[in-house]
Amino acid sequence: MIVMHPSQSNRGSEQGACTARGAAMPLLLHVVLLLLVLGQIVYLASRYRVRIDMTSDKLWTTTASTSKLIGKLEERLIVEAYFSPKENLPLSMSSSRDWADNFLDEITQLGKGRVIVQRFDPNSDAATAKTAGRLGIKPLNLRSQSATSLSVDQHWQGLRLLYGGGKQKVIEAFLPNSSFQAEARVTPKIKEVITGTKRRIGYMEWPARVPRGRQQAIVGWNMVRRLRDLKSRYEFQNFKDEDGALLPADLEVLFLFRPMLLTDRQKYVIDQFVMNGGTLVLFADAVEYQIDSERTFKKVPFTLDAKESAYPLVQQLSHYGVDWQPRLVADMHEIAYKAQFSLVQEYFAVAMRGAAGRAHFTPVAYPYFLHAVNYDWRLSADQLAVDVNGKIDDRKAAHYRKVLVPGMPSDDFLFRGFKKSWNRGPGFYWPTSVGLRERAGGVLDLPDGVEGRVLLWTSPLALVEDPPAGLNPIGLNEGVMSTEHKRFMDGLKDRVIAETRMQVPLMVEVQGDFQSFFVGKDVPKRPSQISAEEDRPKDGDKPGEEVPKSDPNGPQPAKPSESVADNSETAMKSQSASKGRIVVVGDATFLRDDVLGGDYTRMGGPDSGATAMPFFAQMLDWLSDDRDLVDLQSRVPADRTLALVEVSSKTNEDARDTEQALRSKTTRLVALNVLIPSLLLLTFGLLVWRLRRNQKRAFLASLDAA
Repeated sequence: MIVMHPSQSNRGSEQGACTARGAAMPLLLHVVLLLLVLGQIVYLASRYRVRIDMTSDKLWTTTASTSKLIGKLEERLIVEAYFSPKENLPLSMSSSRDWADNFLDEITQLGKGRVIVQRFDPNSDAATAKTAGRLGIKPLNLRSQSATSLSVDQHWQGLRLLYGGGKQKVIEAFLPNSSFQAEARVTPKIKEVITGTKRRIGYMEWPARVPRGRQQAIVGWNMVRRLRDLKSRYEFQNFKDEDGALLPADLEVLFLFRPMLLTDRQKYVIDQFVMNGGTLVLFADAVEYQIDSERTFKKVPFTLDAKESAYPLVQQLSHYGVDWQPRLVADMHEIAYKAQFSLVQEYFAVAMRGAAGRAHFTPVAYPYFLHAVNYDWRLSADQLAVDVNGKIDDRKAAHYRKVLVPGMPSDDFLFRGFKKSWNRGPGFYWPTSVGLRERAGGVLDLPDGVEGRVLLWTSPLALVEDPPAGLNPIGLNEGVMSTEHKRFMDGLKDRVIAETRMQVPLMVEVQGDFQSFFVGKDVPKRPSQISAEEDRPKDGDKPGEEVPKSDPNGPQPAKPSESVADNSETAMKSQSASKGRIVVVGDATFLRDDVLGGDYTRMGGPDSGATAMPFFAQMLDWLSDDRDLVDLQSRVPADRTLALVEVSSKTNEDARDTEQALRSKTTRLVALNVLIPSLLLLTFGLLVWRLRRNQKRAFLASLDAA
């Protein structure tokens, strides 16, 4: 038996304590260092953030347009977000808040201290709500009801942008459904608040008269100029002067909406505008058809040139290199006129009654309402070259592959969004042929120093004709509607079979150094000049009163205040002072107020609101060559929303029930997201514990065996 001395036991205890203290110090040091590292990571993460967008179409990433604008900030941009609490938002606004918050966070990171977002809750403070209302931010009063209660809740989601102390822009309702919409809404406002100036756009229009019951209403092109987002960036000014004064030299863009009864003086004003290096945009109609409830489409008197005009508008455009034929175009390829998605009324539809007696709109083939299609028609050469026996004519097919072109050949950002969203251009109604001037054999014949290109084409199954007196495809009797429509389409099909395949241009652009159309011609006089000359006494006329004998020199000149107004103007420019630009679109009806505003939707169309307004808005940026906003024009979101609960469209259904179902399902999903990883970790831990226990038992068993 071994007996340990007490002194040896004490020394062993002291050594054990020292060992414990020696092990505790490194452990404490490791813990302190770990805390310091974690603190440094948290600090750096709060100062420097990195966002990585793994989505295929970059849902959470801004375009280069926004990045460039944020990079141009010379002063601090303050974004005041007047937002209600997110947890109180209804179902219809919850996803919108996520997109809004994400975009604001993104521009904050891009700003690197130059963009500051300040958040205010108008529902929590009456003064804040009053300030938001004074700024123009509108609250959203959303009603919810159930069998026993009715409530109206007020929610806020608007922005104010402050830049440089004095410049500001307000977005009264910021409700994006995607990051694309958020960027398209805010980025142009950032540009506006940075620049602080509006670009001036001139226009002239010749309104139409449409039947409104027993009265004839005057319809113009006001909607495209009064769109809120456009008015904040562009200033539209009417330059249609009855006295034909020349346009200001600093005017850059001039729109002509459906010119008619043009005088030579008006044509001279337009000519000199182009000679000053201006951009002329002409929306041209060759005919006007009356759109009524019976769909008669009767031809209304329409004349391009005034009675006393000596120089036709068609001849003037040809002088610049534009070949405009005031004839109607029809496209017999069904993808050019067939209804797409929910845009039935964009074309032509007829109200049909079903078995229950309820009327519903049925699309009707109407080739005079058409689109340019984003398709390379050379790929259809073999189908177009099939003869009556069903065989492919190789010679014709080779010819078609040589002469046919894509329907939308331009990659300009004006067309990118249309190619991506609808795969075709805006809808035109009774369009006309407008292309480049050519010699015999289809050889371009543009003036020296002028370049041109066609921007939109029909399919190869296009027809061109002089405007007939009426273009009603269904007749006036509902009982024979199908028969009348078949007869109407059969006539067009017979023409397509008999005529040579051809594509018709619908939109053209020419630019360069133009020569004046009035070189070698007398400059047309202004109406005031003509009136003054008519009132001036002519040689041989008897004086109205005797000349006093005391004055041998005859009547004295009138005083300056009594003289005729000075009608002098700058001398005619024979050549462009700088490069001019002319864009001609073969239709003006698709932008007209009544068609754009959906006045005929209940009758089955036409209704161009889906595509016409975006086209005009993007055209303004395209004409202005606004490169800062280029990338915004072609960005179209793909809907990948995970619909956890189907939102009902019934107006009498309580929205709170849907919200409750959504929250319940969301809670279950969150619980599963927590429970499943926990169970996986627990299972993994049990497996490791069991494996190590088996290894320990095997080790002990081996020692016992030894």
